[in-house]
Amino acid sequence: MTIFSKSSFAFLSSAAALAFVATGSTAQAGSSAGTIGVSLNVSAACAVNGASGSAANLGQIGALAFADQPGIFGNTDAALTASGGGNAISVLCTPGLTPTLTIGTGANDSNGVRRMSSGSNNVAYHLYSDSNRSNEITVGQQLSLGTATSSAFSVPIYGRVNSGGQVLPAGAYTDTVQVTLAW
Repeated sequence: MTIFSKSSFAFLSSAAALAFVATGSTAQAGSSAGTIGVSLNVSAACAVNGASGSAANLGQIGALAFADQPGIFGNTDAALTASGGGNAISVLCTPGLTPTLTIGTGANDSNGVRRMSSGSNNVAYHLYSDSNRSNEITVGQQLSLGTATSSAFSVPIYGRVNSGGQVLPAGAYTDTVQVTLAW
């Protein structure tokens, strides 16, 4: 049998308390690490005048408005006004794409000639890619825009009516040209 004296009991109690403090008075907290998966799928796309090219119908992307003319005139010229402002269609695509803009038929074409109509009356007009009106955009012509970067392509379109001296009946002559962006 072991007999402890008062002083040895005090020593053992102090040693036990010191050991308890040295190892921490509370249970130790643990930690675990993990990860969060983050992803984004970006599909190839283009935007015309700021509108998303993922939409099937971009609506009217510009207007070509010739100035008012008397019934007899020679040539009259106009430049496209884009729906987003400015004098050109703006095309912004995912870098690396090679978009084409096809300037198609109008509602009143006849034998590959674009025409504006007012009732049963028609007047021919032509579209051009340059302000000198020397590079005609024929019906269905694809305009290759090049390889896309982070900058928008600017596609100006110019028009010319040459009445050929014919007398045109008064009226509001209009047409709607189909434009298709492909990438």
